Amino acid sequence: NKEDNTNGENNQPEEPKEQVSRVFEDFEGEGKLSWTAADGCSFKVVDNPSKTGINTTDKVGNVTAGGAKWEFTWSTGFGATEDSFDFVDFSKDGYIVKVDVYSPKANSPVYLKFEGVDVPAVEITTVTTTKVNEWETLEFDYEPYQMVDGAYKNFVILFDAGVEGAGGEEFYFDNVRLCKE
Repeated sequence: NKEDNTNGENNQPEEPKEQVSRVFEDFEGEGKLSWTAADGCSFKVVDNPSKTGINTTDKVGNVTAGGAKWEFTWSTGFGATEDSFDFVDFSKDGYIVKVDVYSPKANSPVYLKFEGVDVPAVEITTVTTTKVNEWETLEFDYEPYQMVDGAYKNFVILFDAGVEGAGGEEFYFDNVRLCKE
């Protein structure tokens, strides 16, 4: 008896379900973290500009570029709560951070970094957007790095990293989550 893993429509294989261990931020309600913009960009929580495709949520994070090369947005608010990074056990919860991103341009570098106390920062700098004005999920795989369980206090994201521009471009992100796959 062969197992059928199709969805029944046109005999197409079903997409594997994401194994989410922890949602760091979804911007709904009060949000989970406090966010701060630095080096020229601005940050605010706004209505989702396109409730379509993979992201139909109401609220998202918005970063408006100021034009500087290394502007970034970082989170704080880690404390002794179940959702804090203090309790992240990468070896148990997984090493892949996924972020839904809505970008005004393709091929825009997005950097994602964990910062902690008494541990080196761990930054992935090889991910780029592929879509224009459409939600997509970017994946940052931290498995090759020596992540220290419970040691990270800040989460940093850079849009259009290393690119100097005129400013004013708007990037949106949402559903920052840790996954096993």
